[in-house]
Amino acid sequence: MRLIIAAILGGIIMFAWGAIGHMFLGIGEAQPMPNETAVAAALKANITEAGIYFMPGMDMKKKMTPDEEAAYTAKYKEGPLAILVYRPAGDDLLSVKQLGVELASNIAAALVVGMILTFAAVSWGRGVIISTLVGLAAWLSINVSYWNWYGFPTNFVTGELIEQVVGWLLSGFVLGYILRRRE
Repeated sequence: MRLIIAAILGGIIMFAWGAIGHMFLGIGEAQPMPNETAVAAALKANITEAGIYFMPGMDMKKKMTPDEEAAYTAKYKEGPLAILVYRPAGDDLLSVKQLGVELASNIAAALVVGMILTFAAVSWGRGVIISTLVGLAAWLSINVSYWNWYGFPTNFVTGELIEQVVGWLLSGFVLGYILRRRE
């Protein structure tokens, strides 16, 4: 029961920190699209299905000939390079569903960190450190790869570092306290 309570509270703290970081501190904010009306019209005219799109594009299921590979490499070097997460239909802004999924994922992540702390049977201080290191490991594994391979902007990736490390530090205070080894 302590694990469930710790996971719920830790998840709520991550959720609240994420809201504060994005809504009030501007951590990891993206820029508005220049010429948004023209870009939206071009996207609607050319892309019909939701998905992740790369430019220049490459069919990863097909083996390229040496000439195709050389042409793609030249196109890649010339630019522009882009990654687009696209949904052709609109959606509600900050919907109950989106907020619910975010909260549930934060609670699930806190449950995983809580299980690590329970199995490790650590003190409160070590629980805070382990929780923070889990956030750092997640950031290193995901966001540095996005920066390296997909060109995510450094300020966005740095914002994600702050969000993950501070969020898991704060959650670690609660997780570590509730799940600390009892004498």
